[in-house]
Amino acid sequence: MSNLVNTDMNEYWNGDGGREWIRFQERIDNSLIPFGKKAIAAAKLSPGERVLDIGCGCGDTSFEIARQVGENGYVHGIDISELVLEKAIIRKETESQDNVNFECSDAQIHNFREAKFDVMFSRYGVMFFDDPEAAFKNLRQALNSGGRMAFVCWQPVRMNQWVSLALDVASRFVQLPKPSDPESPGGFSFGDANRVTRILSSAGFTNISIHKFHDTFNVGENINEAVKFLSSIGPASSAIAAPEVDDVTRSRFISALHDFLAIHMTVDGIKLDAATWIVTADNP
Repeated sequence: MSNLVNTDMNEYWNGDGGREWIRFQERIDNSLIPFGKKAIAAAKLSPGERVLDIGCGCGDTSFEIARQVGENGYVHGIDISELVLEKAIIRKETESQDNVNFECSDAQIHNFREAKFDVMFSRYGVMFFDDPEAAFKNLRQALNSGGRMAFVCWQPVRMNQWVSLALDVASRFVQLPKPSDPESPGGFSFGDANRVTRILSSAGFTNISIHKFHDTFNVGENINEAVKFLSSIGPASSAIAAPEVDDVTRSRFISALHDFLAIHMTVDGIKLDAATWIVTADNP
């Protein structure tokens, strides 16, 4: 791996965060399919194009993009997590997908000068940079002149029921930590569309377009699966897992979460509202 600047994110995604992602990988990737498809459609891919997939995770979007650009195209997936990328590499070997490759590196400072791409893509992989302006300036170097970018990121937590519901339930039993700086690296740091525009403009991108896209996030096929997922992933799980929270309080939280989720049960599982931004931009 190249030298790192995103040290906190490196520690998280190569530690507990990466392990939890792998633990729930099938649930997460399946639930993110509509959002990935929408962002891929916004990229307007053509056969033969070279695509850089930032924060590619276990490779779900990389393999889909590889199918769309065809055997004459190429996809390079990059991620900071060795733990998560291991799954992508194993899948590549299993599927014998020759036009996709993976690399573990910090995209904020990775040397892309010898690798030029037609498209830069990301599904929830660009919100974790210590210095997003510097990161996007570096990423723009990876694009050919006239190249383009498309990514999907979350709108604020309050717009995303799949996160806010569990937080609301947790607040009944524990004191939630004070909200961190909304611009700190993290899953919801690009919730302010105006901030995203400022970052991309400063990095030199043009024709920036940001559109709302709402869908649902399936947190479980049944209530028990949904409770397990939401009590293990996200800010509510961190609040309940705090050392000062006793087992009785955690049990009460689990019971209440079960009751709230039951309201949202459908024949296709428990689906909660999710709100994103679909972002596109050009490299002049």
